[in-house]
Amino acid sequence: MKVVLDIETVQAPREEWARLVGKKPLPETDVSGREELDLFAAGAAEAERQAEDELYAKSAFDGTFSRIVCIGLLEFSDQMEARSAVAWYGSNEKELLRQFWARIAQDRPTLFITHNGLGFDLPFIKKRSMIHQVKPSYDINLAKFRAEPVYDTMAIWSNWDTRGWVKLDVLARALNVETKSGSGSQVAEMWEKGQGQELARYCLQDTYVTYACFCRMNFRQPLSSEVVLLQPELLEIL
Repeated sequence: MKVVLDIETVQAPREEWARLVGKKPLPETDVSGREELDLFAAGAAEAERQAEDELYAKSAFDGTFSRIVCIGLLEFSDQMEARSAVAWYGSNEKELLRQFWARIAQDRPTLFITHNGLGFDLPFIKKRSMIHQVKPSYDINLAKFRAEPVYDTMAIWSNWDTRGWVKLDVLARALNVETKSGSGSQVAEMWEKGQGQELARYCLQDTYVTYACFCRMNFRQPLSSEVVLLQPELLEIL
């Protein structure tokens, strides 16, 4: 069996990030009294705040700090016949991971198809599994510069040259396949609004686009999204 994988994540609150890195959040600058402050000290404080803001922003892509709220999975036969589509979503990350790994143990995939899965999705899942002590049911070799057992469309498209890395929607347009239904910047907003099911559908749409790009990169005609995403399992994990 072959599977296509994608995850959606949300950033840790600022306070939790500060706790993990071992520092107290910097206090807000009192702009009203700025004229009374020593200009050098004020400038140093502002520079420190900007540096901290940059570090916090970067933490959004690191499983050390952020967490998974959705995992989407498409399942195909070895001949790439569509089998099923499933997405786990919810606030109970530990149980989400447990159910994901149970499904992988059942599938025992010969190939994992991803877009930036070697750089983001799979290492993120690995970190969160360690944090929650959910032992992976399947050992996924994350070695780079190869197309198996992980076929990373972003890495292979660029021949592993970071200068040629492209976003999934860009690659989809280049290969003339169906594009993404939204952007990653919408994930946090959907999560905050309690739109878990919409988030799961968005995640599965990303897996479909990844699948379609994989097909075109291997000179195959992808099945339509109506066929691949027919009656998906949307499993809320509370």
